[in-house]
Amino acid sequence: MNNPQIPARFLPVIGLGGRGEYYPVKQGYRWASLVVCLLLITGAAVVMFMGLFNAYTAFEQHGAALLDDTLTIPLVITVVLIIFGMLAAWIAYVHWDKGVVAYERGFAYNDRKGLLIWPWDQVVSMTSAITRHYTNGIYTGTTHTYTIINRQNHRLVLSDSIKKVEGLAKTIEEGIFPQLYERAADQYNLGQSLSFGPVTINKAGITVGKKNFSWAEVKQITIRQGILKISKIDGNWFSGASAMVSAIPNLRVLSAILQQVVGLKLG
Repeated sequence: MNNPQIPARFLPVIGLGGRGEYYPVKQGYRWASLVVCLLLITGAAVVMFMGLFNAYTAFEQHGAALLDDTLTIPLVITVVLIIFGMLAAWIAYVHWDKGVVAYERGFAYNDRKGLLIWPWDQVVSMTSAITRHYTNGIYTGTTHTYTIINRQNHRLVLSDSIKKVEGLAKTIEEGIFPQLYERAADQYNLGQSLSFGPVTINKAGITVGKKNFSWAEVKQITIRQGILKISKIDGNWFSGASAMVSAIPNLRVLSAILQQVVGLKLG
């Protein structure tokens, strides 16, 4: 499916098959940051002008004795406004050309440093950190961060600065899952240990952190509120183990191995 909105900077991409959806950076990360920068710099200029005007007036009335007191606060405010203005300008600069295009056999990522090609078969891990925020018990929004690593150990972080980043993450996960699962299943069947961050599994059992469990000991494995928890058969509340989901790469692969090879459903 060709998308007419795909920028020309993605035209050099070859070898990834047909183009899918284009995921641009959110406008707010570009224009809003630029507007904030201009407002802050303008504010700094106004504050400095007023400070100089007041200092001149004080000098005319009282001489040089009050110049330091008159200029110190406006100068501090001006410097602070300029610093935050430059920070806003940097945010706009960093995000200006950012965007992602998903293809049949991978995706392309572009930012101020240039164009990067990420074929599905070169990706070795994807970690998701999804945080729901509450204020006084009221839901106020969700932030998404996805960290992707390839065979060359290059790291790419996708966040809410990208439009529809959840949909993009799902597309990437669908693309990388088949080859990651096949490789993991083969290694497991050969008796090798599979590492998923703080979780390691093999034919003997599962390790979470420093706690080891044989498969015969495991009652269930659940995910609740972003935490993976191991519950033991006939064990008390403290006999199991837990790990943050945001620290577990390739969670879908782990879930598939547990269900299809080990026979445990990740619920």
